[in-house]
Amino acid sequence: MLTLHLAHLDDDKDKQLFENIFNSYKKQMLNLAITMLNNKIDAEDAVSDVFLKIAQQNFNIVRKIDNEIDLRNYLLKATKNTVINKIEQNKKENISLDTVIDYNLDNIEVLSDDTFIEFICDKIDYQQIKDAINKLDDKYRDVLYYHYVLELTISQTAKLLNQPLATTKKQLVKGKKMLLDLLDIKLDIKKD
Repeated sequence: MLTLHLAHLDDDKDKQLFENIFNSYKKQMLNLAITMLNNKIDAEDAVSDVFLKIAQQNFNIVRKIDNEIDLRNYLLKATKNTVINKIEQNKKENISLDTVIDYNLDNIEVLSDDTFIEFICDKIDYQQIKDAINKLDDKYRDVLYYHYVLELTISQTAKLLNQPLATTKKQLVKGKKMLLDLLDIKLDIKKD
């Protein structure tokens, strides 16, 4: 697999860097993919797809990442996104068009993280969600990215963004509202 990916790179320094990254992070990426897919063969395919895409298209991005934690997060996020895309693709192939899930929610503030993600994923495909998140202001995009994509806790997200916990919570709530608006998703809100 490594030799195939190295063939996409021209520079010897790039090949050496790619090989170091491959050897350093492949196991972590594979473990994440196996955890999500519960299938080693599919997980290996997903990790191979990530490395192939990096070699073919995204090596300039990877080359610029000089912090090990950021590089690890980038690779794990790429793995997670690839796996999610595979899962969503499989779901689309297996789900009837008549399947509809309706949510009746009190308000967005009490919407749990899992329910929020499930709600959006049922309505919109993954690429549309990513595009909508990218349209948000930096402060909302960052809290949504750190909390939902990297799966950091709210306090870890606040610490990473160097801001108070209350600010992070408010940005998450407002970010969720803004994301739903961008995706043109309406919540059925109960009124007492």
